[in-house]
Formats: sequence, C-alpha cells, structure tokens
Amino acid sequence: MADLNDPVRLAELRGAVLRADADAILDACVARAAKLARSPIALVSLLVRHVQLLRAHHGLPLELAVSCATSRSNSFCQLVVLDEAPLIVDDALRDERVPKELVESYGIRAYAGVPVRAHGHVLGALCVLDVVPRRFDPRIVGALEQLALDVSGRLSALAPGDAPLASADVQERLVRVEQATRVLERALLALSPVIAAAQGAAAPAVAASRAADPARAAHVTPASLRAAVACWRDMGPVADELCEEASAIASAAQDGGASELAAEARALAWSLAEIGPLVRLAEGVLDGTLGEAAAAKGRALVLRGALDAHEAASAAVRKLRAGALSARAATAGPGSGGASGPPGTP
Repeated sequence: MADLNDPVRLAELRGAVLRADADAILDACVARAAKLARSPIALVSLLVRHVQLLRAHHGLPLELAVSCATSRSNSFCQLVVLDEAPLIVDDALRDERVPKELVESYGIRAYAGVPVRAHGHVLGALCVLDVVPRRFDPRIVGALEQLALDVSGRLSALAPGDAPLASADVQERLVRVEQATRVLERALLALSPVIAAAQGAAAPAVAASRAADPARAAHVTPASLRAAVACWRDMGPVADELCEEASAIASAAQDGGASELAAEARALAWSLAEIGPLVRLAEGVLDGTLGEAAAAKGRALVLRGALDAHEAASAAVRKLRAGALSARAATAGPGSGGASGPPGTP
C-alpha cells in the first residue's frame, strides 16, 4: 500500500500541476471520460497533504467547481492512490471502503477511478461518478485506463523540471530566498480575513479561540476579503520563484541543508495550493457566483485542510528564512557579513 504523504510522490505535485485554472487538454479528457461512461460527473483529482484538488472537472455542483477541492479524507480517490490501482464502487451507500461525506452531501452512489501518474508515481485519479447505483462495464474501466495515459502525459508536461543554474552564485540566490520569505510571511498574515470569515461562518466559538485578533475576526469586511483574495493570487508567482531558487541552490551546493531548503520550498507551494479552495469560495461569494448556502456547503469540505495548510505554510516560511540565513552564514567568506539581511530588510 502506498503512502499518501510520500515526499517523492508529493514532489511531483508542483507548479502548474496544482493550479486551478482550466487546461484544455485535461478538460477534454474529463469530458471524454464522462461521455465514455455515460456519467454526469468526471474528474482529474490530485491528492496533496490535506486536500483533494480537482485539476479538471465536468458536471460538478457549482460550489465544488469554484473551490476545485474537497478534503482528502472525504475522497474516494485516496483509495486509488493508496492501492495504486483502479477502484470500482457500485453502490457507495453500501460500500464500507469509501467515506460517506460525499454520499450524504451530494448523493454520490457509484464511482470508477483509475490512477494518473507522473514519473511512475500515482498523483491522483481520473474518475467518473454517478448519483445512482450502477455497475461499470470492464470495457469502460479499460477505456478510462487508456484515457488516463493522456492525463498522465499532460500532468508530466505541466510539471516543471529542475531549475537550471544561471550565473547567480549561491549567496545571491540565498538573499532572494530570504527576501521572498518576508514577502510571503506578510502575505500569509494578510490572508487572515479569509480564515477568520470561514471560521466564523463555520463555528463562531472556534473563530474566537483561534483567531489572532478575535475583535477583528468579528468585523471582516468585503474590502478586506477582496484584498486577501488578491494577496493569495499574488503569492503564487513568488512561491514559484522561491522554489526555482531553492532547487538551484540544492543543485549547486549538494548538501543536506540545501536539499532541506528545496524540500521546504516545495512544502510551501503545496500549502499555498491547499489554501486556494477556501480563497476561491470567498471570491465566489464576493463576486456573486455563489450564494452563502452553497459556499457553506463547499466550505465544510475544505475548511480543516485550509486551516492546517495555512499553519503549515507559515511554518515553512519561517524554516525557509532560518535555513537561508544559516546557509548564508556558512557559505559567506570571512568578513563578508553574509548572515545579515540585505539593506532595508528588518
């Protein structure tokens, strides 16, 4: 049985693979899967640490199409990744293997999912779902497996390779990593209105106990939510650049500390992707795409994962900055002052 948190598997989940924007090739694959199986819903799901990200989808309820995620623990696809094999469910209501949240909330009764891979690792599943019990013909499962090859190829193409080494030396790259962590730390703090609003809507008592500023949590405004949404979108490119720099440092230094820096950068990227579903739901409410009832339904599936991911991202940023400072001190020449921050940084 595979490990869902295998760092080698998770390392393949990065960059454009985790984005929520539409991809024409993946969208065509899920539309084809739904047609082949005569099913109302088809997905390409990716299993990260806390959530199941829906990288492509067909026929989803609006709130799930907006959030593009559910909790990993709610997913049927986790069983595909665990077993690295197809999963067929004729009647989810009676099948003890599968979680029941999606059965109860969305009436999912039948499921057929096959693995999608990148470089030999199962990242998630190509699956079809139905709202009535049914048997899936073996020919349908075979066709899904063939289609999953196209999905796997596309995911492999979307995943960036290791960052090439440019002329910048390790010290310069470490300075950029440190600067990026300061930007991301401020951005994560600016996301607190989305977190506070979601906690308050789900359970006011929880929000009061966990929010850094309970008084502010009770007065979240649409303007602060819009600013937080924009802030989250701005974090993506910064995190991508940070991953490239950390990967280049690891390639150049080839020591344990540099490798740990690259691993923390990837962990940060995963966490930002896992915060995304909650942010997209907030954006849907703000722009009128979603009513509050639909948003609440979607929020219940992703809130816990987003809270954990926000905490994990904050921890990763702190570790990255500490690691960059330590590496600068270790690689700086005598009298260079390599451990001190760049001019103008606190």
